[in-house]
Amino acid sequence: MEAIRKSAEHHFLTILQKLKRAPQGWALLYFGFSKTHTHKDLIQHPYSMNKTLAVSREASEKFFAEIFANTQAVAKGYLYFFEDNDVLVLCPFRNDEDRTFLHGLYKKMGQSLDHHYSDFAILEHEFYNYQKLADQKFLSARRMMAYRDMADKLKVASISVRRERRDHPMVQVIEDDRFTAAYAGNILNRDYDLVLSRNGEDGIIHYIESAPDIVLIDIHLPGLSGHEVLESIRAIDPQVFAVMLSVDTMKNNIVQAAEGGAHNFLKKPFSKERLLNIVKTSPYIQSIMRRNTSSMNTTH
Repeated sequence: MEAIRKSAEHHFLTILQKLKRAPQGWALLYFGFSKTHTHKDLIQHPYSMNKTLAVSREASEKFFAEIFANTQAVAKGYLYFFEDNDVLVLCPFRNDEDRTFLHGLYKKMGQSLDHHYSDFAILEHEFYNYQKLADQKFLSARRMMAYRDMADKLKVASISVRRERRDHPMVQVIEDDRFTAAYAGNILNRDYDLVLSRNGEDGIIHYIESAPDIVLIDIHLPGLSGHEVLESIRAIDPQVFAVMLSVDTMKNNIVQAAEGGAHNFLKKPFSKERLLNIVKTSPYIQSIMRRNTSSMNTTH
């Protein structure tokens, strides 16, 4: 049994791709330590997230070492320790005896976790679901990075300072649809510095890195939803100026956006004029434009 810790997400994806044509005779034992903490609970106390996650990491480290010791009799297979603290065994079985052993190991090790957080599967029957899991692991890894940034008091404290010191307005667009992102980018990059994020996890990371003057957030994103992204950003920067994007204008979406602290709601597809008018409502952009106008008048 080979233990995979470094770049486990990449290794798992690569092995699944190799097994795609012949997934028969492989079993998976999945233990979802990342599910023991909800995103909503974690962001309620951003500065204590590192401590909370460290406790979870310690528990999964101990679990990983124990399951590794219990799989030494298995000659082949992979034991993964993912960035989000989840543990997964991908192992071939030759006969019913091997399969029974693996299922027994799953039941033994799974006793320490809620049954909703663990899974035993035969790869050929669940291949599609575990392909989706492989994709999700990349987002989960980015989410862990976002949590670490959110817990960085010094980096977070400088958001307002960096925003106030800027002399050219910056717009962030968090949008996974390439056409919408490119369309908005082409409109905005003529007059604004632009930050594009393809998912909510990167959106949080980029927000903390860039301290934009306005952030446009699509509601329907892979991984974290737009509502969850806004909630996360507001947890560290209550003064964020956010606008939600969606092709879906159902009343509950608009109400949830407003209750979450969004300052406006922009229906997709949107016109150039509508987008520019929305962006100009940001008080941070208005302040920069006033300063720049005042500076030009003084110079002349």
